[in-house]
Amino acid sequence: MKKKITFRQIVALCGIILLVGMYGMSLVAACLARPEAADLFLASLALTVLIPILLYVLLMFSRLSKGDGAQGKGMKYSELRRYNKRMKNGEDPETLAKEIEERYGGEEAEEVNEEEGNETEEGNEAEKEETEEREEK
Repeated sequence: MKKKITFRQIVALCGIILLVGMYGMSLVAACLARPEAADLFLASLALTVLIPILLYVLLMFSRLSKGDGAQGKGMKYSELRRYNKRMKNGEDPETLAKEIEERYGGEEAEEVNEEEGNETEEGNEAEKEETEEREEK
């Protein structure tokens, strides 16, 4: 079974190749006593810090553009617009907030729902009755 190669792995491999190639060029230039050896060494030192930082920033922007957020649970812009339209159409903001919290809140939302227990179920039934009454009018 083949493993899927992720974008993150490709970026890491490119970073390794760049750093190893840069170190190799510096070593060869130093061994051949080339006049550029000192400049290559200084460039290697600077890029040893800059390349990982740039690759990290690239991965961060990639993750944010997918809507994964910092922890991989972010809301995409299109979903945010959908919730906004539903709220403008008259849906209860608290209901939407609960839905969003359940979907993106993770374990914390589940713990809160378990603690509320029967109160949540009774509240939901009362909300359904109110909604039905409004629809009948």
